[in-house]
Amino acid sequence: MSKYPPLHEETPWTGAREVMCMSGPIILGMLSFTVMEFFDKAMVSYVSTDALAAVGSAGIGSYTLSTLYMGIISVVTTFVAQCYGRGEKHLCARYCWQGMYLSLLGILFALVLWPLSEPLFAAMRHSPEVTRLELSYFRTRLAGYVFIGVGTAMAGFFQAINRSRIPMYAAIFGNALNLIFNYLLIFGKFGFPRMEVTGAALATVISTFFQAAFLSVLFFSRRFDSEYQTRGSWPFDWNRIREIFRIGLPAAMTMFFDVANWWIFVSFIVGYFGAVQLAANAIALGFMHVCFMPAVGLNHGVAAIVGQWLGRGEVARAKARTYTAMRIAIGYMMAMGGIFALFGDKIILLVFKTEADVAGLGHKILILSAFFQAFDAVNIISTGALRGAGDTRWMMFMTIIMSYVLFLPLALLFGIILNGGAIGAWCGAMIFIILLSAVLFHRFYSEVWRGINIFKYSTPEK
Repeated sequence: MSKYPPLHEETPWTGAREVMCMSGPIILGMLSFTVMEFFDKAMVSYVSTDALAAVGSAGIGSYTLSTLYMGIISVVTTFVAQCYGRGEKHLCARYCWQGMYLSLLGILFALVLWPLSEPLFAAMRHSPEVTRLELSYFRTRLAGYVFIGVGTAMAGFFQAINRSRIPMYAAIFGNALNLIFNYLLIFGKFGFPRMEVTGAALATVISTFFQAAFLSVLFFSRRFDSEYQTRGSWPFDWNRIREIFRIGLPAAMTMFFDVANWWIFVSFIVGYFGAVQLAANAIALGFMHVCFMPAVGLNHGVAAIVGQWLGRGEVARAKARTYTAMRIAIGYMMAMGGIFALFGDKIILLVFKTEADVAGLGHKILILSAFFQAFDAVNIISTGALRGAGDTRWMMFMTIIMSYVLFLPLALLFGIILNGGAIGAWCGAMIFIILLSAVLFHRFYSEVWRGINIFKYSTPEK
């Protein structure tokens, strides 16, 4: 018999409070990242339209390729949360350590991607100046790949043990540094060299390093070592590495194919129409990030909450908390989408130094995006809940099918074949987002994931 009170006796505030206590700090951290990324692009826009177009394309490219290993490490949250829910605290730090070992894959990825980056960006057929700037930005970002992995593992650990404020403080600290170094390195202030696009990338690498260092100091502190044995859990554990790979590899492929199709969408489809449409798209995406990054914070929070409740054997509460998070995300994203649709043109010209045609097209994309914000909220929360349940393999196959059979063909059809430009391509994206929300919600609602056992190669008691 459950030691928790019946679900029907809970007030609506009970679930909302739990969701926001877990997700609120993550949301604030995500918002700080969104604000810094937004001003990153705004600062680069003062260099040139080509620079803004290059950062928009190369930035999403760098993130896309990092998901191939970052997605594996991200399921540390799932394992730590379920161990925490079972009361097996001594295993929480052990899974985090295995995630940190896997972060060394970031070095391998950087070494492989360096020589491949030139033919990759040449294939996009952007103007020679945009391609040169893209290559400079992308190659500099490779230096931070290993720090991204370490930060992902440690943030997942703290989120899963109900210490989500710690990653929030780390994110705010790191993003504040990013803003400072952007100003110094992009424009060459206070004796620093003027590096423009390369300076923007280097500022991101520096801030990522300090963010990982911030988390490491707390992870190894006496407080967490006494409760979770963080210093003594360092031995390499092949069985738990296999478990992380078994659940994490499909999660990584899901993240990669999901983000990769957006990279293809931005760089190959929208980029096909030239620097003006590419720059307008970069501006619109910057505003969209303000809409969906807090929902991504809820995604991470829900993954931890679902993992904890499933670890306690409480499936009904795991679902109830997911639906609560979904309602919060829908309300927020619809409100922000409406604001940007109504006042986006004025805000763009206030923040960005750009031509009127770029600002006008960016506003049109924002108006279109307002129609799918609620559906995107369902997608974001559903993927977090399914990841918390360990249902990563199904998400991988569904993402591949939906993205490459539906999304990109529709974007090509409306954007290039029917000559709709960036607006036409986004019409195809809207249809994809709406249909995907129905598929993901049905999967979670059906409870097919109830029988998944993430601890295949070891038992939590060991």
